[in-house]
Amino acid sequence: MVKKIMNFKEFNSKKLDIKSIYHLLISGISPRPIALVGSVDNNGNSNLAPYSFFNAFGANPPIVGFSPALSGRTGLPKDTLLNIRDTKEFTISIINSHMVEQISLSSCEFDKGIDEFIKTGLKKYESKIIKPFGVSDSYFIMECKLYDIIELGGKKASGNLILGEVVNFHVSEEVIDDNNQINPYKFDAIARNGGGWYTDSKKGLFEVKKPKHEGIGFDELPDFILKSNLTGNQLAKLASINKIPAFQIDENKISENETLELIKSSIESNNIEDAWQYVFQLGKLINDK
Repeated sequence: MVKKIMNFKEFNSKKLDIKSIYHLLISGISPRPIALVGSVDNNGNSNLAPYSFFNAFGANPPIVGFSPALSGRTGLPKDTLLNIRDTKEFTISIINSHMVEQISLSSCEFDKGIDEFIKTGLKKYESKIIKPFGVSDSYFIMECKLYDIIELGGKKASGNLILGEVVNFHVSEEVIDDNNQINPYKFDAIARNGGGWYTDSKKGLFEVKKPKHEGIGFDELPDFILKSNLTGNQLAKLASINKIPAFQIDENKISENETLELIKSSIESNNIEDAWQYVFQLGKLINDK
């Protein structure tokens, strides 16, 4: 593998202002899934807000988390955080492409007590176990009970990691296949990047097969292959085989470059056994020089 040497520019976080750190985080850690969080206050007023510092953290119990930051101007907490501290419940609805403009609208800082469902035109979905509503426009809704809140600094723009245990899942029948699995093409989730950029997951989908066995690893690959212009991905496919196959002698005379191209085309076609035969042939050509 001929590695291109990259030059890195360093940014010491202790020497950066909060805005610069924030933009590095949201641009470098992307795309990020978006949680549309529904909560209610003690008077039953609904609140709805999107958060992209969000993910799942375990399956037993099922734990999800997101982090609403304190205001960078005032240091005050968001309504979402206040509501969940009080009621210990919330919903998370996953955002799909058909609702992305409404989600952008929901990120506005409306006055406390304003119902973002009404402001955005998003429809309420009644939860079965908890009080906060989900969003019926979403294909995937989770009812969550508070597991923990971890304060991450207690200063302006500091995060507050809210962890919730999912007590009920709601999945639209439109996106479930015959095996009760979510079809990613139908799910069409939207993710957040830096600036005003978003990612439409359906447009960038590709599948990588998980190894069914323990691969031989890069350390077992021939040195001449490691030093070739095969990419890291191509080498990884060669290294995923569980046992180096036996060499089948081929008397066809082709050049090193032609053999290397045959290795690449076999790998791209997922014919890894064939690719290894060409690896052997390339090694023989090199040794016979």
